[in-house]
Amino acid sequence: MKKVLVFIDWYLPAYKAGGPISSVCNMTELLSDDMSFFIVTGNKDLNSNQPLRGIENKTWQKVKNAHVIYLDKKSQNLKFLKKIVDEIQPDKIYLNGIFSSFFSIFICYFFKNKIKIIINPRGMFGPKALSIKSLKKSIFIKLVNFFSFYKGIHWHVSNENELKELYNNIKRVDNTSIIPNLPRDITFFKKVKQKENELKLVSVCRVNEIKNLEFILKLLKDLSIKCSYKVIGFIEDENYYNKLKLLVESMPENINIEFTGLLPKITIDSELKKADLFISSSLNENYGHSIVESLAAGVPVLISDHCPWMGLEDSNAGFRLPLDRNKFKEKLLFFHTMTELVYSKYNLGSRSYFDKFISSEIHKNNYINLFSN
Repeated sequence: MKKVLVFIDWYLPAYKAGGPISSVCNMTELLSDDMSFFIVTGNKDLNSNQPLRGIENKTWQKVKNAHVIYLDKKSQNLKFLKKIVDEIQPDKIYLNGIFSSFFSIFICYFFKNKIKIIINPRGMFGPKALSIKSLKKSIFIKLVNFFSFYKGIHWHVSNENELKELYNNIKRVDNTSIIPNLPRDITFFKKVKQKENELKLVSVCRVNEIKNLEFILKLLKDLSIKCSYKVIGFIEDENYYNKLKLLVESMPENINIEFTGLLPKITIDSELKKADLFISSSLNENYGHSIVESLAAGVPVLISDHCPWMGLEDSNAGFRLPLDRNKFKEKLLFFHTMTELVYSKYNLGSRSYFDKFISSEIHKNNYINLFSN
C-alpha cells in the first residue's frame, strides 16, 4: 500500500483553520482502503498559545483513518524531520499551503530532489489572500521564481481559477492536477420553507475580512422584510468582528443577527436544517466546505462569484452573483416570497447538484491517480 506523508500546520482536534483541515480529513477518510496517510502537524490550534487537548507530543497516534504526529516548536527542525522521513519512507509528500516555513518551504528545500512532492496551495495565490502581509509574500514569490524553487513540483489545485492564480504567480510550473477538494457528505433534509413571512439565513465561516460579512450586514440593514441571520464560525479577526458588531447594533427591528462562534458539526447540521438559505459574500474561496455541505443538506445557496460553484441557477440549487447589493437583495426577496412548492424544487435541486458535481465518489479515482503515478 502506498504511503503518503502529509504536512499541515493545523490538524484535528484543531479546528480554527477551517477548510484545509476538513479537506485533508475527508481525503484520508475516502482513500483509507487504498493508501496509508501519515500526517505531521503542529501541537496548537490557529492563534492559540495552548497545546491541543488529548494529544501526545512527538508520538504517532491514530486519528480517524490516519496516523498523526504533533510537533511543538522545538521539534520543528531538520533533525526531527529527517527522522520522520527515514521512519515512514513515504512514496509521496503532500504539502498544504506555500508560506509556512517548516510545513512547506523547509520540506520542499530538503526533499524535492529525493521524494515526489505534491503541493496544494489552498487558495493562497488568490488576490485577497496575497494582499494580507503583501510585502513579505511578494518578496517570497520573487525569490522562488528567481531560483526556480518549485522545479519538478506537482501542483494540486481545486479548480480552473486556482490554476490561473498559480500561473499568475509562479513562473515555472511543471506538473498540475485539477481535482476538487472532498466534501463531508451530510444527511439530506427534505425541507419546507421555515416561516411564511420570515427569511432565515445562515453562514458558516471564519469571521475575517476575506469572508466579507460586512457586505451582508449592510445589505440586510436596507431590507424591509423580516429576516434572521445566523453566523456560525470562529472569530479569527477581533478588530473586524468589532466593526461588524457596530453594524449589528444599528440594525432595524425586523432584522435579527446572531454570531454563535464555532459549533460542533452535529449542531451545525441542525442549524442548516433550520435555515431557508445559505449565504456567502466571500472575496476569495477556492472551494467552500460550508457551501458544499449546505448543498448536500438540501439548503440552497446564494454566493458571490469569488466562490467556484457555477451552474447553480440551472440546477435550482441557488445563485452565484457578483458582489452587487441590488442583485443580492433581489434574490433575497425572491426566496422570501417563494411558495413551498417552488422551495421544494430548490431543496431537491441543491442535493441533486451535490450528487452530480461534488460527491466524493466522483473524484476518488483522480485522487488515487494523484498519489499513485
